[in-house]
Amino acid sequence: MIKKQSIFLFFIFYLVFYSPVFSQYSLALNLVPEKWQGNLLNPANFPTEKNLVLCLPHLQGGIQWSPFSLYKSSSKDSLKRIDIDLNRAIQSMDTINRVNLGTQINTFSIGFKAGENHWIALGHRFVGRAMIQFPKSLALLAYEGNKPSIGENVILSSRLDAIAYQELFLQMSFRLKTDPAISWGFKIKVLDGLTGVKTLAGEASIYTHPEDYSLTGKINYLVNTASINTRQPFTNLGAAIDIGFQYQTEKGSFSGAIVDIGTVFWKNARQISLNKSVTFEGLPLLDAGQSIDANFDKWVDSIETQLTPLSEKISYTSHLPAKLFLNGRYSISRSSHLNGYLFLEKYTKILHATAGIGYLLTLNPFLDMGCNIQYQINGQIQLSNHIGINIGNIACFASLENWNSLLSVAKKTQGINGQFGLNYVIKSSKSSGQYPRSKMNEKKFFRK
Repeated sequence: MIKKQSIFLFFIFYLVFYSPVFSQYSLALNLVPEKWQGNLLNPANFPTEKNLVLCLPHLQGGIQWSPFSLYKSSSKDSLKRIDIDLNRAIQSMDTINRVNLGTQINTFSIGFKAGENHWIALGHRFVGRAMIQFPKSLALLAYEGNKPSIGENVILSSRLDAIAYQELFLQMSFRLKTDPAISWGFKIKVLDGLTGVKTLAGEASIYTHPEDYSLTGKINYLVNTASINTRQPFTNLGAAIDIGFQYQTEKGSFSGAIVDIGTVFWKNARQISLNKSVTFEGLPLLDAGQSIDANFDKWVDSIETQLTPLSEKISYTSHLPAKLFLNGRYSISRSSHLNGYLFLEKYTKILHATAGIGYLLTLNPFLDMGCNIQYQINGQIQLSNHIGINIGNIACFASLENWNSLLSVAKKTQGINGQFGLNYVIKSSKSSGQYPRSKMNEKKFFRK
């Protein structure tokens, strides 16, 4: 069961490394709230100057990690080949390290005007998210062995939390006939849990006795797992809701939204537990005529028996990572806009906070470009860039975020994120640039 889950999670997060995709919601979308994908950050965002939008596959995803810097851990040999110094990499790690993975695949959605101030949309997407946490001492033990830590209690506590699901959503947005304009919207989502892992307890340690070098290990793990489910859709049902508003004046706007307030209910899940203390005093002495292989196999079987976890069938729930997004926008001119935003997300009891400013410039009807500078709660500064291309009814856009952490000046390599989206747009007559048709009676005009 665990093997199947690992294969599935690898598939879900495969796009992280082979596509321009992002680990959380891409904050570059704040630059282009009028794009159809702007509703990912706020369901009150909808394209007011379009009658119909078809969203073709839209990808987001990426990886963010805290352990080390690629540049500070690498060097070149005489042949100018790049080598990674594992010792330098491990020494630069934090005491507690986290790796965040994630991807979103918006397969298809359609949105249309249901009235002058009313917008309706339907859509589907896949979402995958995982967080791996491990201590620096675990990496040191794996690389150096237990010799440097003789007489010390080495903490090895780690955890894995992951969730993958698909969702069907219905979005409704409204614009009130007020001056300044006020819009609000909501998105109701039906969830289908595909697989999940939830670590409730993840404690482990090992002690090497300084006299006889015997090892004593303590393990206390309690993990809920839900195996991959694709044969029976919507067996692991869930629900979520997004709600947001937008206040817009002639020169600026302010908006806020709460996104992904929801839960997945896992039915056919299992709880794996292991709470034991294990002592290893070395391999027993060989009896006359006994082979080393047989003695070693006997010892391995004994250890395997002690470390075999208990497994029982259960049902459990997983809460989605809740998000709060606030955004302010000031239009310097019709072609240039200044943005400020605050993004908060809570995942596995850890709060992620990001604040930033951005600038968007429309160079011509076919091309717009923008950039963001954002500051995270951990002190990290991120840079991102956006580009949008509009050709006829096709509108595509892409962004690359946190690329500055790959530079040699960065203290640590924090990962890289991005996205790519493609839309087919049918504009309204008000924004198409066409002149309104004359109300003159044509028959009367051409009558002799």
